[in-house]
Amino acid sequence: MTLDMSALMGAIPEVFSLYTIVFVMFGVLLGITVGAIPGLGPGLAIALVLPFSFILPLGPLMGMLIGTYKAGTYGGSISAINFATPGTGGGAAALPDGYGLTLQGKGRKALEMDLYASVIGGIFSTLVLMFLVVPIGKAAPRFGPAELTALYMLALSLIVVFSTKNPGKGFLAAGVGFFLSIVGRDVVTGALRFTFGMRELQGGIPLVPVLMGFFAIPVIVKQVHALLTDPEGAGKLGDGNTNLDTKKQERLTLKELKSCSRSIGIGCVLGSILGALPGPGASLAAYTSHTVDNQLSKDPMHGKGSLEGVASAEAGNNATTGATFIPMLTFGIPGSSIAALLMAALVMEGVPVGPRVVVDHIDVVYTLFLLMFVANVFTLIQGKLLIPIFTKLTEIPAIYLWSIIAMFVVIGTYAVNNIAFYTVIALGAGLIGYFFKWFKVPDGPFILAFLVAPLFERSFRQALILSRGDFRFFFGSGISITLWTITVVAILWFIIKRKKPLTEK
Repeated sequence: MTLDMSALMGAIPEVFSLYTIVFVMFGVLLGITVGAIPGLGPGLAIALVLPFSFILPLGPLMGMLIGTYKAGTYGGSISAINFATPGTGGGAAALPDGYGLTLQGKGRKALEMDLYASVIGGIFSTLVLMFLVVPIGKAAPRFGPAELTALYMLALSLIVVFSTKNPGKGFLAAGVGFFLSIVGRDVVTGALRFTFGMRELQGGIPLVPVLMGFFAIPVIVKQVHALLTDPEGAGKLGDGNTNLDTKKQERLTLKELKSCSRSIGIGCVLGSILGALPGPGASLAAYTSHTVDNQLSKDPMHGKGSLEGVASAEAGNNATTGATFIPMLTFGIPGSSIAALLMAALVMEGVPVGPRVVVDHIDVVYTLFLLMFVANVFTLIQGKLLIPIFTKLTEIPAIYLWSIIAMFVVIGTYAVNNIAFYTVIALGAGLIGYFFKWFKVPDGPFILAFLVAPLFERSFRQALILSRGDFRFFFGSGISITLWTITVVAILWFIIKRKKPLTEK
């Protein structure tokens, strides 16, 4: 897609008016704040400000919504890094490395890497949207049930075999995630599965309570136990050898940022690709980017407290923010639930999103492009200003801090759909998380299987219905064959890599 300079110049006055800029700044502040609160996320914030579409013109409205979306996607990792409690599903991928750095007294470095990787990923994704919206948009509909089945199988295979040195534990984790994901109604027949007669489980197990319980509750239990057994030693977060002055000096250096360029690049590319496909979402992009980077990294702390891990996860997480608009703008198919909310706002503003939007409303399209760039700039500025505040949060006395975190877990899980049973689900997920930590079972396969399994099952069964049970249908296109080939090659490479040390001995 070549740039339409007349449309670009026409969008500049609308975007850079003081009125629009103020609403972009407000949206960014709201997104960071709400995104950092466990369980809420940018979707809730966008839903809350969506009624403004009845009183605001398109520029300020979309500026506020896009600012909330981009900053909220970044903000979801702040609580994950500081308190091991992710604010969003995508932010959970940065938790092992981000919180590991916080425990080492390097929380500010992790937060700054999170910010820079998020902004770079967001800008890269916006550029992809601007220059590749038409060709990528044409490719996305070619992913039918057979192609999507191959894609999701590739994702599941990579996560299980690459995320741990013990594939057996990886299969166990993935199996638990797969089982929990199919609780509820059958995706094809609508029959109830594994609900055990509980009406609350008929709609399935929601993602947010699972994530919050799985990651937050084991940490809360551990910290409360430490407070009860050693109140003085567990008084503050960190390694016990750092103080506020030291943390102020531990800022991310340019050398450290450059050393993570490969990780950021992996996240940018994978996040943009997965973000352009309806369904996978930011969580899958973040975890996939983190897993691929883990295999290429030589850092022994990757997955335990590495800047590279934070960089890849957050670049992948935020690289979906622009790419998710590709199917929406070209075919009227929102790439995520948040994109659906933004699409609703455009429709309410009289912009019929679909194949002709680039022709009939090119000025609106370029307004969106510029607003995304502006939102990234203000995310960088406001995030930079707020990092010292987020760093100081770790200085709150532990007895108050973990009480507040526990309160957010309860409020956040209940606020998903105002269902008290979701808090029970979070507690159950917390027990699973505690079991995983106790036996050192990796969490990546569990989360990815929970996310991907429903998508895989739906596409797999749709393909079988379309082909009337003919499995050759799964290899009927070049895209499918390519994805299956990559899956097989990746598994073989992993097997050879594992056997190589034994051969050398």
